[in-house]
Amino acid sequence: MKKADTLALETSELSKNIKLRLIRKDNELRELHNKKAKRDRALSGSILAQKRSEIADKLIRQALSQQGFKDLKNVAIVALGGYGRNELCPYSDIDLMFLYKPRNKTFTKDVTEKLLYLLWDLNFEVGYSVRTIDECLELSVEEDEDTTILTSLLDSRFIFGDKELYKDFQKRLFTDLLPGISSKYIQSKIEENEERINRFGRSIYLIEPNVKEGEGGVRDIHCALWIAQAKFKVKSFTELLPKGVLLEKELRTFEKGLNFLLLIRSELHYLAERREDRLGFEFQEKIAKFLGFKDAELPAVERFMRIYYLRANDIREQSKRLIEKCVTEPRAKIRTPKTVYLEHDFIIQSGMLSVSSSDIFKEDPANLMRAFEYADKHDLRMNTYLIELIRETVSLTTIDESVRTNPEFNASFLRILRKGKNVADTLYEMNRLRLLGYFIPEFGKIVCMGQHDAYHVYTVDVHSIFMVREIENLLNYQYDEDFPLLTKAAESVMKRHVLYLACLFHDMGKGEGRNHSQKGAAMIPKISKRMGLSRQDTEQLEFLVKHHLIMTHFSQRRDLHDFSLIARFARSVKTLETLSLLYLLTFADVRSVGPDVWTSWKGMLLKELYIRTVNVLEQGEFKKEEPKDRLKRVTEDVIKILGKKVGKRNTKNILSKMPDSYFRGFSPRKIASHVEFIDKSRGVIGFDLSFYPNQEFDELTIWGIDEPGIFSRFCGVIRASGLNVLGARIATRSDGRILDVFYVNRLGKSSGREDEILKRLDKNLNGVLSGKLDLEKLVAKRKKDKSLYGKAIPQYPTRIEVDNESSDKATIIDVYTYDRGGLLFDITKTIKELDLSIEYAKISTKVDQVVDAFYVVDDKEKKITDTERIEDIKAAIFNSISRG
Repeated sequence: MKKADTLALETSELSKNIKLRLIRKDNELRELHNKKAKRDRALSGSILAQKRSEIADKLIRQALSQQGFKDLKNVAIVALGGYGRNELCPYSDIDLMFLYKPRNKTFTKDVTEKLLYLLWDLNFEVGYSVRTIDECLELSVEEDEDTTILTSLLDSRFIFGDKELYKDFQKRLFTDLLPGISSKYIQSKIEENEERINRFGRSIYLIEPNVKEGEGGVRDIHCALWIAQAKFKVKSFTELLPKGVLLEKELRTFEKGLNFLLLIRSELHYLAERREDRLGFEFQEKIAKFLGFKDAELPAVERFMRIYYLRANDIREQSKRLIEKCVTEPRAKIRTPKTVYLEHDFIIQSGMLSVSSSDIFKEDPANLMRAFEYADKHDLRMNTYLIELIRETVSLTTIDESVRTNPEFNASFLRILRKGKNVADTLYEMNRLRLLGYFIPEFGKIVCMGQHDAYHVYTVDVHSIFMVREIENLLNYQYDEDFPLLTKAAESVMKRHVLYLACLFHDMGKGEGRNHSQKGAAMIPKISKRMGLSRQDTEQLEFLVKHHLIMTHFSQRRDLHDFSLIARFARSVKTLETLSLLYLLTFADVRSVGPDVWTSWKGMLLKELYIRTVNVLEQGEFKKEEPKDRLKRVTEDVIKILGKKVGKRNTKNILSKMPDSYFRGFSPRKIASHVEFIDKSRGVIGFDLSFYPNQEFDELTIWGIDEPGIFSRFCGVIRASGLNVLGARIATRSDGRILDVFYVNRLGKSSGREDEILKRLDKNLNGVLSGKLDLEKLVAKRKKDKSLYGKAIPQYPTRIEVDNESSDKATIIDVYTYDRGGLLFDITKTIKELDLSIEYAKISTKVDQVVDAFYVVDDKEKKITDTERIEDIKAAIFNSISRG
């Protein structure tokens, strides 16, 4: 029998007894953990983690004692990593080191094997090493740039065996080794920390933060402690108190943050039934409930995530402050630099902004804002002393109403917005140090406020500040090639401060719950009065906040060739200046939501809305062109464009049968291409696919014969061929022929003239129209496709809305639901079954949430106005989505 088999048999009976005790203890811990939800004698995350570690300690001692190792000599069992820090979570690994004296290698091997086989039999994930003290110290030095071994040794904790051996190890580690290598270790640790943050997301405000490795997570606390251990030769944060390195309140920040994060991490493990550190969407609502958060004006999950971000921010800031103390040289060693004196007791020392008096903010609160103004004006960073002074000063007691209405304070803030070189960076620092939220309490309500969806990547406050950065990128000509029209619009802006304030305030109403645009706009007069803004600036700012979603709504969900829609929009904005500000605000809003939200398709639609509205405003009057005049004008233009390609008579004949809406929807150049295509196709059914790789979409034109449900069948064929529909315009001629134009893409891009796509489209279209292919089966295959997003995200209830105001000719059905394969086919098929005709459709997708808009008319080409019928339509579409 192999030695491994013998050991396994010897440990089987022992493991059974220990396993029963372990199960009982785990259940007891689970009950203690769950009491947090009841707020009943709840234990902190740290205490629960420590109890888990104690259970593992006792298990190891019991296992060794019962196997004859009651009094280990010359061998010490040592906990490392999270286990060493007493931070075990339910599915954490057990990291062990078997420390031994050189002449006891055989005995140590026997101890190691018997303990490990038992732990493995108990299904523990165990990491282990067997070393002498000299080997520990040598490996720590030989690591070069990798600090893993030394870091694990700093976390070590004695469990069982020869305690004197462990004490000797600790002495040599902290007294003999660390003093000589601490500077190198600290530098390596700082570099590792930067790499970690870049890898897991350089922001605490990500929608699915990593509780362990993300910025503001558990690892930030660890990193600060490791560096402090190397610098001050201590084992814990508590030992830094008598050294004057940490204050009592700073220690509490670390302890409170660690308690909070360990409790969340433990619940994540329980929910996932494995080791899990990502606070994903699928867990957020459950953890909010576990922690006792309730739905109110804001959902419980958003209230929980706001607390998470606030705590994470405190952890990040406190960790940075401790690390700075560890790397800053004592003043006695620093040569006194030359001092440059500025106004209001500000100075420049060592190329950084500082102050000459600790009472500078008490004497004049406006200096709080001047600190940021001067830092931006002179391209300076604030030194640690000034940052700490601002942090200590900023609070509800110091930033009261008298400060908020202080003319100099507000004038300094507005100068930053009007003339600042790096306004977004300055606002970010103001927000980081909490000045922005206290100065503008309405903005303070959205600080660290998350949004429980996969669309918004950042918290509301950070998203708002990133919008300012997008505007600055335009002003600094960084987008000159990609967005020339937007760059020109930004260049012409006279009231930069109004635009930046609109960026900051556009989502401010989200702190009050629903209808955030209206609620945010209602706050503007009070804020403007405090800041001393003019009446004109106030009215413009209020308009921008109230209507900041309108251009996104119109461009992505409405027919931009509907003159009445554009005319109403032009009347509401009134001036080219306000239109340009709204255009820039909308651009910045979409661009700063997340890395993949802006697309060329959305940009093109937004640009089209802007240009069409500019044309109406420049005309100075809102006159609608008569259909017969438009037909005559467009026909003449098309004939000129085509030249000899298509005869005049044939061109007139083709266009004379087109509906009035067709001429509103296409430019003369595009109509000319349609005429040429129809002329070549004659009576044959066919399609033409034009590629626009720069705009990331293709244009599919289908020439066919009208019949009930034909549009739905086209949608099914397109989806079955691997393309996604972005929008569609339907033209039904008076002779029963149809020209349907679909705007499509594949995986968010133009299909790029892929032969396979063309062949599949041709095969499916001809097969379905001829009856040789079963469309239902083709679409059913696509319905099995997995979400492109690839992971669980929050899904909101399906919503169907009917709009009879936005269009003079048609009823608009807006569908809000979760995306899936075949969705558009199911909806359009249902609309056809309701005896409705689709004249125009627009498809908008935000990750996996879709907003589809359909312009429909009844069998008499009229709007649907009957209330009961509207409800029936909504119910039928809802059911078709649910069945899919």
